[in-house]
Amino acid sequence: MKDANLQKRTELALSMLNSLKEVYSELKELSSCIESNSGEFYQNLFNSSKIEIQSDVEDYKANTERIRELNLNATEIINQWYDFIKDSNEIKKVSFPVKLYLKKKKVKDSITKINKEISNLLIENRFIREKIINWEQELSVKALQKIKTGDEFDRYDGLIRKKDYLISELKYLLATFPDMKSLEFSIEDIDQVIDKLNKSDEKYSKSLSFASTQPANT
Repeated sequence: MKDANLQKRTELALSMLNSLKEVYSELKELSSCIESNSGEFYQNLFNSSKIEIQSDVEDYKANTERIRELNLNATEIINQWYDFIKDSNEIKKVSFPVKLYLKKKKVKDSITKINKEISNLLIENRFIREKIINWEQELSVKALQKIKTGDEFDRYDGLIRKKDYLISELKYLLATFPDMKSLEFSIEDIDQVIDKLNKSDEKYSKSLSFASTQPANT
């Protein structure tokens, strides 16, 4: 009777393990399908909505180019200043101190004005970046919502529940077998357990076959 119960538990475990393998296989295939669809959904949403953000993208590019120009202008002003204060011909002139004061003030005012404009453009670009990031996140949410309304997602959700149920039942069932505790239920684990149970099942079948060939005691 004990061996018969073991045989039934072995057959049940093998059946559930094979079902779990099939679920894993279906989940893998379905995940690839959903991933492909999600990319398509996102791209379609992007194409239909990008006009909303296109002007911001153009503003960002224009600001970046303006910042580059301003930095070049600042570099040129500073270089001209150093050329002036190192010019020995200018230094010799009686008017040099006055020119030095006026040029220094002009350089300072110009650099201050340039830095202020650069700072404003950087702030504007930061807001544009945040707006674009938020827009992309909204597109991702919309794409996910679109996926969830599809048949594939319902099927995927059902397979996940089936997988969790099988694993829960198998943990309880396999704990009654020796050396089958703390399983992770990866594909590798499942194949190893199936192989081990099949060998155990073969032993049991052979023992039954051997017993049936023995003469009964009279």
